[in-house]
Amino acid sequence: MVKTVANVWAGLKGYRYLVWQLVRANIVGGYKKSFIGLAWMFILPILAVLVWIVLNGAGVVDPGDTGIPYPAYVLLSTSIWGFFLEIYKSSSNALSNEGKLLIMKDFPREVLLAEKTLVHLINFSIPMVLNICVLLLFGVRFGWASLLFPLSLLPLLLLGLGIGMIVSVLRVVAVDICTMIDEGMKLLMFLTPIVYAPKIQAGWLSAFVQWNPLTYLIGFSRGLLTGDGFYHPLAYLLCSLGTALFFLAALAFFRATGKRVLERLVNT
Repeated sequence: MVKTVANVWAGLKGYRYLVWQLVRANIVGGYKKSFIGLAWMFILPILAVLVWIVLNGAGVVDPGDTGIPYPAYVLLSTSIWGFFLEIYKSSSNALSNEGKLLIMKDFPREVLLAEKTLVHLINFSIPMVLNICVLLLFGVRFGWASLLFPLSLLPLLLLGLGIGMIVSVLRVVAVDICTMIDEGMKLLMFLTPIVYAPKIQAGWLSAFVQWNPLTYLIGFSRGLLTGDGFYHPLAYLLCSLGTALFFLAALAFFRATGKRVLERLVNT
């Protein structure tokens, strides 16, 4: 697997210019047709948070003890969740959306993953400024541990990419399975402590949250910014290790299925 990563890295180095051109085209093309452009990166998270604030105020949602004001908690949590979900979405559609490009020009498919990852990191960094401002507004004070926040997101990035690579192949050869996975990802948000505290008391849901790796991957990153310290560090490290191994296996699968995927793309 180490050899696989080395081969991928060597291949990407030779296509740096293509990667950056694809990133530029993606960023510019995504917003040049929009009247307010990049402002959507700030508006959409705020609208999503307002929905949960209204539900919480109406008593529909009982989040438990979140440690910080609920609006700040939901905004940060949904942003971290979005960091995981959006890289899954973009990487899982990489082959199907860019199939014509792969047929027209011979280049490593990992170039598409590199482009999706860079675009994702750029798109995430902009609204993250809003999160920091909101946390400061609600009196959250950042410590030295907060500097580890970007690094703590790496396992979520690898997990989203790993699932996305597998689904991107399946989306070319087995569309129905991908539809089920896509719907399952939407449901997973409500089974992960995003809009409620990890210590929620709700029967089977409490047990699921306890065994859900995303509980620790998201909770650890969230704790770094909210001042809760290192949330279950041992569980986070174990989940991170499992995520890294899963990513390497998914990358090997993604590379091994190259010829089969290209054949299907040509025939569709």
